[in-house]
Amino acid sequence: MRLKLIAGNLVIVLLVGLGSYLVVRTQLRSELSRRLEDSIGDDSELFARSWRADGARLAEGVGSRAASNSVRNVFTALGEAQQRGRAFEAAQEVSKWFQDPARGRGERPHIVAVIDETGRVIARDTDRNRMFGEPLLNRAPVLRRVLQRGAARYGVWELDDKLLQVGVAAVRNDRGGVVGALLVGYDLSNGFAQQEARLIGHDLLFVLGDRIYSTSTAVDVRDALQDALYLPPLDNGTMAALQGKPTQPWTATLAGDEYVGVTAALPMARGVQAAYVVLADQGKHTALAGVANMILWLTLLGLIGAAIYGYIIANNLMDPIEQMEDDILAVINGRGDVRLEVETPELGGLAYRVNQLINLFTGVAEEDEEGRAVTSSGGWESVSISSPGFATRSSSADPGQTDDPEAEALAAIPEGQYYAKLYRDYVAAKQAAGEDVSNIPEERFVERIKGNAAHLMKKHGAQMVRFRVETIGSQVNLKPVVIH
Repeated sequence: MRLKLIAGNLVIVLLVGLGSYLVVRTQLRSELSRRLEDSIGDDSELFARSWRADGARLAEGVGSRAASNSVRNVFTALGEAQQRGRAFEAAQEVSKWFQDPARGRGERPHIVAVIDETGRVIARDTDRNRMFGEPLLNRAPVLRRVLQRGAARYGVWELDDKLLQVGVAAVRNDRGGVVGALLVGYDLSNGFAQQEARLIGHDLLFVLGDRIYSTSTAVDVRDALQDALYLPPLDNGTMAALQGKPTQPWTATLAGDEYVGVTAALPMARGVQAAYVVLADQGKHTALAGVANMILWLTLLGLIGAAIYGYIIANNLMDPIEQMEDDILAVINGRGDVRLEVETPELGGLAYRVNQLINLFTGVAEEDEEGRAVTSSGGWESVSISSPGFATRSSSADPGQTDDPEAEALAAIPEGQYYAKLYRDYVAAKQAAGEDVSNIPEERFVERIKGNAAHLMKKHGAQMVRFRVETIGSQVNLKPVVIH
Protein backbone atom coordinates (compact mmCIF):
# COMPACT_ATOMS: atom_id res chain seq x y z
CA MET A 1 0.00 0.00 0.00
CA ARG A 2 2.86 2.37 0.77
CA LEU A 3 4.25 1.86 -2.72
CA LYS A 4 0.82 2.39 -4.25
CA LEU A 5 0.36 5.68 -2.41
CA ILE A 6 3.82 6.92 -3.37
CA ALA A 7 3.64 5.59 -6.93
CA GLY A 8 0.21 7.15 -7.45
CA ASN A 9 1.47 10.59 -6.46
CA LEU A 10 4.56 10.21 -8.63
CA VAL A 11 2.56 9.10 -11.66
CA ILE A 12 0.18 12.05 -11.32
CA VAL A 13 3.04 14.57 -11.01
CA LEU A 14 4.89 12.92 -13.90
CA LEU A 15 1.85 12.92 -16.19
CA VAL A 16 0.97 16.52 -15.38
CA GLY A 17 4.60 17.63 -15.82
CA LEU A 18 5.19 15.81 -19.10
CA GLY A 19 1.80 16.83 -20.43
CA SER A 20 2.48 20.48 -19.61
CA TYR A 21 5.94 20.25 -21.16
CA LEU A 22 4.66 18.74 -24.41
CA VAL A 23 1.77 21.16 -24.73
CA VAL A 24 3.83 24.29 -23.96
CA ARG A 25 6.78 23.22 -26.10
CA THR A 26 4.58 22.25 -29.05
CA GLN A 27 2.57 25.47 -28.88
CA LEU A 28 5.68 27.63 -28.60
CA ARG A 29 7.45 25.88 -31.47
CA SER A 30 4.36 26.08 -33.63
CA GLU A 31 3.86 29.79 -32.94
CA LEU A 32 7.55 30.65 -33.41
CA SER A 33 7.71 28.63 -36.64
CA ARG A 34 4.62 30.41 -37.93
CA ARG A 35 6.11 33.79 -37.10
CA LEU A 36 9.36 32.85 -38.82
CA GLU A 37 7.56 31.80 -41.99
CA ASP A 38 5.53 35.01 -41.90
CA SER A 39 8.59 37.23 -41.37
CA ILE A 40 11.11 35.60 -43.69
CA GLY A 41 9.33 37.01 -46.73
CA ASP A 42 9.68 40.49 -45.22
CA ASP A 43 13.35 39.81 -44.55
CA SER A 44 13.78 38.80 -48.18
CA GLU A 45 12.28 42.11 -49.24
CA LEU A 46 14.58 43.85 -46.75
CA PHE A 47 17.58 42.39 -48.55
CA ALA A 48 16.15 43.39 -51.94
CA ARG A 49 15.86 46.98 -50.72
CA SER A 50 19.38 46.87 -49.29
CA TRP A 51 20.62 45.51 -52.60
CA ARG A 52 18.96 48.32 -54.57
CA ALA A 53 20.28 50.96 -52.18
CA ASP A 54 23.78 49.47 -52.34
CA GLY A 55 23.62 49.34 -56.15
CA ALA A 56 22.41 52.91 -56.32
CA ARG A 57 25.32 54.05 -54.13
CA LEU A 58 27.73 52.13 -56.35
CA ALA A 59 26.28 53.69 -59.50
CA GLU A 60 26.46 57.14 -57.91
CA GLY A 61 30.11 56.62 -56.98
CA VAL A 62 30.94 55.40 -60.49
CA GLY A 63 29.13 58.43 -61.94
CA SER A 64 31.23 60.81 -59.85
CA ARG A 65 34.43 59.11 -61.02
CA ALA A 66 33.30 59.09 -64.65
CA ALA A 67 33.04 62.89 -64.47
CA SER A 68 36.59 63.24 -63.11
CA ASN A 69 39.31 64.76 -65.29
CA SER A 70 41.49 61.62 -65.17
CA VAL A 71 38.72 59.54 -66.78
CA ARG A 72 37.58 62.21 -69.26
CA ASN A 73 41.18 62.82 -70.38
CA VAL A 74 41.32 59.22 -71.62
CA PHE A 75 39.12 60.25 -74.54
CA THR A 76 41.21 63.33 -75.45
CA ALA A 77 44.42 61.35 -75.85
CA LEU A 78 46.25 61.34 -79.19
CA GLY A 79 46.78 57.83 -80.46
CA GLU A 80 45.87 54.40 -79.16
CA ALA A 81 48.96 53.93 -76.98
CA GLN A 82 48.42 57.19 -75.15
CA GLN A 83 44.73 56.43 -74.70
CA ARG A 84 45.43 52.96 -73.29
CA GLY A 85 48.04 54.38 -70.93
CA ARG A 86 45.68 57.05 -69.66
CA ALA A 87 42.84 54.49 -69.34
CA PHE A 88 44.99 52.14 -67.25
CA GLU A 89 46.10 54.96 -64.94
CA ALA A 90 42.50 56.18 -64.59
CA ALA A 91 41.28 52.67 -63.75
CA GLN A 92 43.95 52.31 -61.09
CA GLU A 93 43.02 55.67 -59.64
CA VAL A 94 39.32 54.76 -59.51
CA SER A 95 40.15 51.44 -57.85
CA LYS A 96 42.07 53.22 -55.09
CA TRP A 97 39.23 55.70 -54.69
CA PHE A 98 36.73 52.90 -54.02
CA GLN A 99 39.06 51.27 -51.50
CA ASP A 100 38.69 54.29 -49.21
CA PRO A 101 36.00 53.36 -46.62
CA ALA A 102 34.83 56.97 -46.51
CA ARG A 103 33.98 56.85 -50.21
CA GLY A 104 33.34 53.33 -51.35
CA ARG A 105 33.00 49.87 -49.83
CA GLY A 106 36.41 49.91 -48.23
CA GLU A 107 37.66 47.04 -50.39
CA ARG A 108 39.25 46.68 -53.79
CA PRO A 109 36.79 46.22 -56.70
CA HIS A 110 37.09 43.03 -58.69
CA ILE A 111 37.23 45.05 -61.90
CA VAL A 112 37.50 48.69 -62.99
CA ALA A 113 37.33 49.13 -66.78
CA VAL A 114 37.31 52.14 -69.10
CA ILE A 115 35.18 51.40 -72.18
CA ASP A 116 34.80 53.28 -75.47
CA GLU A 117 31.52 54.29 -77.11
CA THR A 118 31.35 51.00 -79.03
CA GLY A 119 31.43 48.94 -75.86
CA ARG A 120 35.00 47.70 -76.16
CA VAL A 121 37.49 47.74 -73.29
CA ILE A 122 40.26 50.30 -73.59
CA ALA A 123 41.99 49.20 -70.38
CA ARG A 124 41.22 47.78 -66.94
CA ASP A 125 42.96 47.94 -63.60
CA THR A 126 45.73 45.55 -62.46
CA ASP A 127 46.73 44.67 -66.05
CA ARG A 128 46.77 47.20 -68.93
CA ASN A 129 46.69 44.48 -71.58
CA ARG A 130 44.08 42.18 -70.11
CA MET A 131 40.67 42.38 -71.78
CA PHE A 132 41.91 45.03 -74.25
CA GLY A 133 39.46 45.37 -77.10
CA GLU A 134 36.91 42.87 -75.71
CA PRO A 135 33.34 43.76 -76.71
CA LEU A 136 31.01 43.92 -73.71
CA LEU A 137 27.74 45.21 -75.14
CA ASN A 138 26.20 41.74 -75.44
CA ARG A 139 27.80 40.38 -72.28
CA ALA A 140 26.76 43.23 -69.98
CA PRO A 141 23.25 44.47 -70.85
CA VAL A 142 23.54 47.28 -68.33
CA LEU A 143 26.41 48.74 -70.36
CA ARG A 144 24.27 48.96 -73.48
CA ARG A 145 21.58 50.92 -71.63
CA VAL A 146 24.14 53.33 -70.18
CA LEU A 147 25.72 54.06 -73.55
CA GLN A 148 22.27 54.52 -75.09
CA ARG A 149 20.69 56.66 -72.35
CA GLY A 150 23.68 58.24 -70.64
CA ALA A 151 22.48 57.68 -67.05
CA ALA A 152 24.47 55.82 -64.39
CA ARG A 153 23.01 52.41 -63.61
CA TYR A 154 23.79 49.26 -61.65
CA GLY A 155 23.20 45.60 -62.45
CA VAL A 156 24.59 42.06 -62.32
CA TRP A 157 27.28 40.70 -64.59
CA GLU A 158 28.77 37.24 -64.88
CA LEU A 159 32.45 37.51 -65.84
CA ASP A 160 34.88 34.59 -65.98
CA ASP A 161 32.78 32.49 -63.57
CA LYS A 162 32.47 35.48 -61.26
CA LEU A 163 29.12 36.96 -60.30
CA LEU A 164 29.54 40.72 -60.02
CA GLN A 165 27.47 43.62 -58.88
CA VAL A 166 28.45 46.36 -61.27
CA GLY A 167 27.96 50.09 -61.49
CA VAL A 168 28.28 51.73 -64.92
CA ALA A 169 28.30 55.46 -65.76
CA ALA A 170 28.67 57.30 -69.07
CA VAL A 171 31.76 59.42 -69.76
CA ARG A 172 30.87 62.66 -71.52
CA ASN A 173 32.96 65.15 -73.45
CA ASP A 174 32.88 68.92 -73.04
CA ARG A 175 29.82 69.19 -75.26
CA GLY A 176 27.90 66.58 -73.17
CA GLY A 177 28.08 63.80 -75.68
CA VAL A 178 28.64 60.20 -74.53
CA VAL A 179 32.15 59.12 -75.58
CA GLY A 180 32.53 56.04 -73.39
CA ALA A 181 31.77 54.47 -70.02
CA LEU A 182 33.34 53.60 -66.71
CA LEU A 183 32.51 50.17 -65.20
CA VAL A 184 33.21 49.11 -61.59
CA GLY A 185 32.30 45.62 -60.40
CA TYR A 186 32.37 43.88 -57.01
CA ASP A 187 32.37 40.14 -56.56
CA LEU A 188 29.34 38.77 -54.74
CA SER A 189 31.69 36.80 -52.52
CA ASN A 190 31.15 34.87 -49.31
CA GLY A 191 32.28 37.97 -47.46
CA PHE A 192 29.61 40.10 -49.12
CA ALA A 193 26.99 37.44 -48.34
CA GLN A 194 28.05 37.41 -44.70
CA GLN A 195 27.92 41.20 -44.54
CA GLU A 196 24.37 41.28 -45.87
CA ALA A 197 23.35 38.34 -43.68
CA ARG A 198 24.24 40.33 -40.58
CA LEU A 199 21.93 43.08 -41.80
CA ILE A 200 18.85 40.89 -42.30
CA GLY A 201 19.52 38.50 -39.39
CA HIS A 202 19.44 35.36 -41.57
CA ASP A 203 21.87 33.49 -43.77
CA LEU A 204 22.14 34.63 -47.38
CA LEU A 205 23.17 32.72 -50.49
CA PHE A 206 23.64 33.81 -54.11
CA VAL A 207 22.72 31.17 -56.67
CA LEU A 208 23.13 30.73 -60.41
CA GLY A 209 21.25 28.48 -62.79
CA ASP A 210 23.17 25.36 -61.81
CA ARG A 211 24.99 26.04 -58.55
CA ILE A 212 25.32 28.06 -55.39
CA TYR A 213 27.78 30.84 -56.05
CA SER A 214 28.45 32.19 -52.55
CA THR A 215 27.02 31.81 -49.08
CA SER A 216 27.16 33.00 -45.49
CA THR A 217 26.42 29.48 -44.21
CA ALA A 218 28.75 26.70 -43.14
CA VAL A 219 30.11 24.42 -45.85
CA ASP A 220 27.98 21.40 -44.86
CA VAL A 221 24.79 23.48 -45.02
CA ARG A 222 25.82 24.89 -48.40
CA ASP A 223 26.49 21.42 -49.79
CA ALA A 224 23.17 20.11 -48.49
CA LEU A 225 21.32 23.09 -49.95
CA GLN A 226 23.11 22.61 -53.27
CA ASP A 227 21.40 19.24 -53.56
CA ALA A 228 18.05 20.49 -52.26
CA LEU A 229 17.68 23.55 -54.51
CA TYR A 230 18.22 21.70 -57.77
CA LEU A 231 16.32 18.51 -56.95
CA PRO A 232 12.62 17.90 -56.30
CA PRO A 233 10.65 19.30 -54.64
CA LEU A 234 12.53 22.64 -54.54
CA ASP A 235 13.93 22.62 -58.08
CA ASN A 236 10.78 24.07 -59.68
CA GLY A 237 10.78 26.94 -57.22
CA THR A 238 14.46 27.61 -57.88
CA MET A 239 13.94 27.75 -61.64
CA ALA A 240 10.92 30.00 -61.22
CA ALA A 241 12.89 32.34 -58.94
CA LEU A 242 15.72 32.57 -61.46
CA GLN A 243 13.12 33.71 -63.98
CA GLY A 244 11.81 36.42 -61.68
CA LYS A 245 9.07 34.73 -59.61
CA PRO A 246 9.89 34.52 -55.90
CA THR A 247 8.91 31.40 -53.97
CA GLN A 248 6.72 31.02 -50.93
CA PRO A 249 8.57 30.08 -47.71
CA TRP A 250 9.81 26.49 -47.97
CA THR A 251 11.34 24.11 -45.46
CA ALA A 252 14.21 21.66 -45.84
CA THR A 253 16.37 19.49 -43.64
CA LEU A 254 20.00 20.51 -44.11
CA ALA A 255 22.89 18.89 -42.25
CA GLY A 256 20.45 17.45 -39.74
CA ASP A 257 18.66 20.73 -38.94
CA GLU A 258 15.39 22.21 -40.12
CA TYR A 259 15.63 25.39 -42.22
CA VAL A 260 13.10 27.80 -43.67
CA GLY A 261 13.99 29.68 -46.83
CA VAL A 262 12.78 31.98 -49.60
CA THR A 263 14.27 32.12 -53.10
CA ALA A 264 13.97 35.23 -55.27
CA ALA A 265 15.68 36.76 -58.31
CA LEU A 266 18.39 39.37 -57.79
CA PRO A 267 17.01 42.82 -58.59
CA MET A 268 18.44 44.44 -61.74
CA ALA A 269 19.92 41.14 -62.95
CA ARG A 270 18.67 41.39 -66.54
CA GLY A 271 20.43 39.00 -68.86
CA VAL A 272 21.86 36.95 -65.98
CA GLN A 273 20.20 34.01 -64.26
CA ALA A 274 21.02 34.96 -60.67
CA ALA A 275 18.97 34.70 -57.52
CA TYR A 276 19.40 34.85 -53.80
CA VAL A 277 18.18 32.67 -50.94
CA VAL A 278 17.32 33.98 -47.49
CA LEU A 279 17.78 31.00 -45.16
CA ALA A 280 16.82 30.77 -41.50
CA ASP A 281 17.75 28.03 -39.05
CA GLN A 282 14.40 27.06 -37.59
CA GLY A 283 16.03 25.58 -34.49
CA LYS A 284 17.71 28.88 -33.61
CA HIS A 285 14.60 30.93 -34.19
CA THR A 286 12.45 28.55 -32.14
CA ALA A 287 15.01 28.26 -29.33
CA LEU A 288 12.66 30.19 -27.08
CA ALA A 289 10.61 27.00 -26.91
CA GLY A 290 13.50 25.65 -24.86
CA VAL A 291 12.11 27.51 -21.86
CA ALA A 292 9.65 24.63 -21.69
CA ASN A 293 12.57 22.53 -20.45
CA MET A 294 12.17 24.36 -17.16
CA ILE A 295 8.93 22.43 -16.77
CA LEU A 296 10.94 19.20 -16.85
CA TRP A 297 13.19 20.45 -14.06
CA LEU A 298 10.19 21.57 -12.04
CA THR A 299 8.60 18.18 -12.68
CA LEU A 300 11.73 16.49 -11.37
CA LEU A 301 11.60 18.63 -8.23
CA GLY A 302 7.90 17.83 -7.95
CA LEU A 303 8.64 14.10 -8.21
CA ILE A 304 11.23 14.34 -5.44
CA GLY A 305 8.88 16.37 -3.25
CA ALA A 306 5.95 14.03 -3.94
CA ALA A 307 8.11 10.99 -3.15
CA ILE A 308 9.25 12.43 0.20
CA TYR A 309 5.80 13.69 1.15
CA GLY A 310 4.16 10.46 0.00
CA TYR A 311 6.62 8.40 2.04
CA ILE A 312 5.88 10.44 5.19
CA ILE A 313 2.10 10.35 4.70
CA ALA A 314 2.12 6.66 3.80
CA ASN A 315 4.03 5.81 6.96
CA ASN A 316 1.79 7.99 9.14
CA LEU A 317 -1.24 6.31 7.65
CA MET A 318 -0.10 2.73 7.22
CA ASP A 319 1.76 2.21 10.51
CA PRO A 320 -1.40 2.74 12.62
CA ILE A 321 -3.47 0.67 10.19
CA GLU A 322 -0.98 -2.19 10.37
CA GLN A 323 -0.97 -1.95 14.17
CA MET A 324 -4.77 -2.03 14.18
CA GLU A 325 -4.70 -5.04 11.89
CA ASP A 326 -2.31 -6.87 14.24
CA ASP A 327 -4.46 -6.01 17.27
CA ILE A 328 -7.67 -7.16 15.59
CA LEU A 329 -5.97 -10.38 14.53
CA ALA A 330 -4.94 -10.93 18.17
CA VAL A 331 -8.55 -10.47 19.26
CA ILE A 332 -9.69 -12.93 16.60
CA ASN A 333 -7.13 -15.42 17.89
CA GLY A 334 -8.61 -15.23 21.41
CA ARG A 335 -6.76 -12.30 23.00
CA GLY A 336 -9.86 -10.77 24.56
CA ASP A 337 -7.72 -8.36 26.59
CA VAL A 338 -6.28 -6.63 23.52
CA ARG A 339 -7.68 -3.23 22.54
CA LEU A 340 -6.71 -0.88 19.73
CA GLU A 341 -4.59 2.00 20.94
CA VAL A 342 -4.14 4.52 18.10
CA GLU A 343 -3.26 8.13 18.86
CA THR A 344 -3.49 9.61 15.38
CA PRO A 345 -6.49 11.95 15.01
CA GLU A 346 -7.30 10.48 11.62
CA LEU A 347 -7.73 6.92 12.91
CA GLY A 348 -8.38 7.48 16.61
CA GLY A 349 -12.13 7.62 16.13
CA LEU A 350 -12.09 4.41 14.10
CA ALA A 351 -10.03 2.62 16.76
CA TYR A 352 -12.46 3.77 19.45
CA ARG A 353 -15.44 2.40 17.51
CA VAL A 354 -13.65 -0.90 16.86
CA ASN A 355 -12.94 -1.18 20.57
CA GLN A 356 -16.64 -0.62 21.23
CA LEU A 357 -17.45 -3.37 18.76
CA ILE A 358 -15.00 -5.76 20.45
CA ASN A 359 -16.54 -5.00 23.83
CA LEU A 360 -19.99 -5.63 22.41
CA PHE A 361 -19.04 -8.98 20.91
CA THR A 362 -17.19 -10.10 24.02
CA GLY A 363 -19.91 -8.82 26.34
CA VAL A 364 -17.52 -6.60 28.28
CA ALA A 365 -18.82 -3.27 29.51
CA GLU A 366 -16.81 -0.23 28.54
CA GLU A 367 -15.05 2.08 30.94
CA ASP A 368 -14.99 5.83 31.12
CA GLU A 369 -11.87 7.99 31.55
CA GLU A 370 -11.87 7.36 35.33
CA GLY A 371 -12.02 3.55 34.97
CA ARG A 372 -15.70 3.23 35.84
CA ALA A 373 -17.74 0.60 34.03
CA VAL A 374 -20.37 2.04 31.73
CA THR A 375 -23.40 0.06 30.66
CA SER A 376 -25.12 0.39 27.38
CA SER A 377 -27.87 2.37 29.05
CA GLY A 378 -25.40 5.03 30.11
CA GLY A 379 -25.29 4.15 33.86
CA TRP A 380 -22.06 3.15 35.57
CA GLU A 381 -20.75 1.45 38.65
CA SER A 382 -17.44 0.19 39.98
CA VAL A 383 -17.11 -2.58 42.56
CA SER A 384 -14.02 -2.97 44.68
CA ILE A 385 -13.45 -5.68 47.35
CA SER A 386 -10.49 -5.44 49.67
CA SER A 387 -10.77 -9.09 50.59
CA PRO A 388 -12.92 -11.98 49.49
CA GLY A 389 -15.05 -11.47 52.52
CA PHE A 390 -15.55 -7.66 52.27
CA ALA A 391 -16.73 -5.35 49.45
CA THR A 392 -17.36 -1.62 49.04
CA ARG A 393 -19.53 -0.09 46.37
CA SER A 394 -19.89 3.54 45.13
CA SER A 395 -22.04 5.11 42.45
CA SER A 396 -22.87 8.52 40.96
CA ALA A 397 -26.03 8.62 43.07
CA ASP A 398 -24.39 7.58 46.32
CA PRO A 399 -20.66 8.32 46.60
CA GLY A 400 -20.56 6.60 49.98
CA GLN A 401 -19.34 3.02 50.56
CA THR A 402 -21.39 -0.14 51.32
CA ASP A 403 -20.71 -3.82 51.58
CA ASP A 404 -21.38 -5.92 48.44
CA PRO A 405 -22.28 -9.53 49.33
CA GLU A 406 -22.66 -10.41 45.65
CA ALA A 407 -19.04 -9.43 45.00
CA GLU A 408 -17.91 -11.57 47.95
CA ALA A 409 -19.91 -14.46 46.57
CA LEU A 410 -18.29 -14.12 43.13
CA ALA A 411 -14.81 -14.09 44.63
CA ALA A 412 -15.55 -17.23 46.66
CA ILE A 413 -16.70 -19.39 43.71
CA PRO A 414 -13.95 -21.79 42.48
CA GLU A 415 -12.65 -20.83 39.05
CA GLY A 416 -14.01 -23.85 37.15
CA GLN A 417 -17.50 -23.50 38.62
CA TYR A 418 -17.39 -19.71 38.10
CA TYR A 419 -16.76 -19.91 34.33
CA ALA A 420 -19.37 -22.67 33.87
CA LYS A 421 -21.98 -20.72 35.86
CA LEU A 422 -21.13 -17.44 34.04
CA TYR A 423 -21.57 -19.15 30.68
CA ARG A 424 -24.90 -20.68 31.67
CA ASP A 425 -26.20 -17.39 33.05
CA TYR A 426 -25.04 -15.49 29.93
CA VAL A 427 -26.64 -17.98 27.52
CA ALA A 428 -29.84 -18.03 29.56
CA ALA A 429 -30.01 -14.23 29.56
CA LYS A 430 -29.41 -14.11 25.81
CA GLN A 431 -32.12 -16.69 25.21
CA ALA A 432 -34.49 -14.80 27.45
CA ALA A 433 -33.80 -11.70 25.35
CA GLY A 434 -34.73 -13.70 22.25
CA GLU A 435 -31.21 -13.86 20.80
CA ASP A 436 -29.58 -16.78 18.97
CA VAL A 437 -26.85 -18.40 21.12
CA SER A 438 -25.78 -21.10 18.68
CA ASN A 439 -22.71 -19.05 17.74
CA ILE A 440 -21.45 -18.76 21.35
CA PRO A 441 -19.34 -21.87 22.07
CA GLU A 442 -18.43 -22.25 25.73
CA GLU A 443 -14.70 -22.76 25.10
CA ARG A 444 -14.38 -19.61 23.05
CA PHE A 445 -16.52 -17.68 25.54
CA VAL A 446 -14.26 -18.68 28.44
CA GLU A 447 -11.10 -17.74 26.49
CA ARG A 448 -12.39 -14.25 25.86
CA ILE A 449 -13.55 -13.77 29.44
CA LYS A 450 -10.10 -14.80 30.71
CA GLY A 451 -8.43 -12.39 28.30
CA ASN A 452 -10.64 -9.50 29.36
CA ALA A 453 -10.11 -10.32 33.03
CA ALA A 454 -6.33 -10.32 32.59
CA HIS A 455 -6.51 -6.97 30.84
CA LEU A 456 -8.58 -5.39 33.61
CA MET A 457 -6.42 -6.90 36.38
CA LYS A 458 -3.32 -5.36 34.81
CA LYS A 459 -5.03 -2.06 34.25
CA HIS A 460 -6.41 -1.72 37.79
CA GLY A 461 -3.71 -3.57 39.68
CA ALA A 462 -6.35 -5.97 41.05
CA GLN A 463 -5.97 -9.45 42.44
CA MET A 464 -9.00 -10.74 40.60
CA VAL A 465 -11.64 -9.63 38.11
CA ARG A 466 -14.86 -11.51 37.73
CA PHE A 467 -17.99 -10.82 35.73
CA ARG A 468 -21.68 -11.05 36.35
CA VAL A 469 -24.49 -11.06 33.84
CA GLU A 470 -26.65 -7.96 33.74
CA THR A 471 -29.68 -7.38 31.56
CA ILE A 472 -30.80 -3.83 30.84
CA GLY A 473 -33.90 -3.73 28.77
CA SER A 474 -33.26 -6.18 25.93
CA GLN A 475 -29.44 -5.89 26.06
CA VAL A 476 -27.32 -8.42 27.91
CA ASN A 477 -23.97 -7.19 29.28
CA LEU A 478 -21.15 -8.70 31.32
CA LYS A 479 -20.40 -6.38 34.23
CA PRO A 480 -16.80 -6.57 35.53
CA VAL A 481 -16.20 -6.77 39.29
CA VAL A 482 -12.70 -5.63 40.28
CA ILE A 483 -11.45 -7.35 43.48
CA HIS A 484 -8.34 -5.98 45.34
